[in-house]
Amino acid sequence: MDPETIFQQLIKELGLEGIKQEDQEEILLSLSKTIQKQFFLDAYERVGKDQFEALEASLKMGDNFYGTTLKHLIPDYEELFQSSRKKVIDSYKSANTAVSKQ
Repeated sequence: MDPETIFQQLIKELGLEGIKQEDQEEILLSLSKTIQKQFFLDAYERVGKDQFEALEASLKMGDNFYGTTLKHLIPDYEELFQSSRKKVIDSYKSANTAVSKQ
């Protein structure tokens, strides 16, 4: 799927159709950073302090080394990422719904 299609699906999923594209992009960027942070928190909980520090160190050694370390420490990292994404998106939707009801 091309990036524009993914972008448009996210806009629709999050109910952002009625705002300027610049604001849409800003919200999506903020959410992506939050998802990344949530993933790291979830990864930390999964592997513990020592292995997480090894994962952080591997990040500084390049994408390939990081990817290999991630796959070794968390074989189901893709599922963990999707779970982290769902937590953030669901939280955003919940907060957005609560605000719109006020």
